[in-house]
Amino acid sequence: MINVPQKGIEFSMAVLCYHEEESVIPFVENLHSILSFFHFNWEIVLVANYWPDIPDRTPDVARALCERLPHTRYIAEPKQGAMGWDMKSGLDACEGRYIGVIDGDGQYPIEAILSCFAAIKISDYDFIKTYRVLRSDSLYRNIISGIYNRLFKLLFPAYRGFQDVNSKPKIMKREAYGRMNLHAKDWFIDAEIVLNSLNLGLKMYEIPIKFQAIETRKSFVRINAVFEFTRNLFAYRFGWPPFENKRKL
Repeated sequence: MINVPQKGIEFSMAVLCYHEEESVIPFVENLHSILSFFHFNWEIVLVANYWPDIPDRTPDVARALCERLPHTRYIAEPKQGAMGWDMKSGLDACEGRYIGVIDGDGQYPIEAILSCFAAIKISDYDFIKTYRVLRSDSLYRNIISGIYNRLFKLLFPAYRGFQDVNSKPKIMKREAYGRMNLHAKDWFIDAEIVLNSLNLGLKMYEIPIKFQAIETRKSFVRINAVFEFTRNLFAYRFGWPPFENKRKL
């Protein structure tokens, strides 16, 4: 269920913080500092969901950030799914007229949030996201992303005018998100949001960005995630049963 806005919030940004622990602090502080220049109501929603049997200080870090930074809230619930479940719980919690999501690991530049939000505010677009024109991460990630996006365009020709299905931030009008029918609890959630946008005829636009390397931890994208991407892509296209990865991410 999507929360009904209660405070006249114009913009909400959900930050995915899973297992980032203290490394998320500078990202959130910088984002908060930049949003503080906005002359309207906004909020940051920190998504710090956790697996109960895996040590993770992120919920405590998120709580401490929210205690000292105004306009911030946090979610810290026992996980019932992987990244997709986190993303949906964060977007559902957002109360703004415009809502968005970004990873908290610092790979996406904070300036991209401002670019996407400014673009959606001054246009009639329903959904704006980024695409990565320069990537500073591993060759493995570059190859996997290239293959996945080519396969996506092959299976869904309506996406051929766009570039990068998994890139963030993703920012959309609240009513556009409310019309989406999302089920993925895993890495497929990015593709499911884009496919919902195409199926609903939403007006979508992409902005180019530079993607940074992760400096604080290894990437969560393992070979099993690649299989998960591909299997669910074909499942969506041909009506197969979805693949649910049981690995905890």
